[in-house]
Amino acid sequence: MADVEVRLTRVLGTWAAASVGTGALLARRSPGFARQTAVWGLVDGAIAVVGAHGRARKGPTDPRRLRRVLLVNAGLDVGYLAAGAWLVRDGRWRGDGAAVLVQGAFLLGLDSLAARALRG
Repeated sequence: MADVEVRLTRVLGTWAAASVGTGALLARRSPGFARQTAVWGLVDGAIAVVGAHGRARKGPTDPRRLRRVLLVNAGLDVGYLAAGAWLVRDGRWRGDGAAVLVQGAFLLGLDSLAARALRG
């Protein structure tokens, strides 16, 4: 089960780097989308680093605990999707909302698949 946690951290870290890079590339073209994408990437990157550091220091997380955390996160991800959908409706926040939708959808998939892999 530790391999699920390692993969989860690697995928999140890779997504984070791609999000920061995408945000930087799109800064002039779509400022709202770029800003949200980059900030989410920074947060996701911090979570990946803290997770990897904690695992190196304390060993793998208890699979039941990790699954609970992932299921709570999946619930939050649904909230992100709802918030993104709401933001997209307002022309001033359309780019921000689109980015929140992309991030929420990715994280919902990641959290759900990892929780499923930890099902006991």
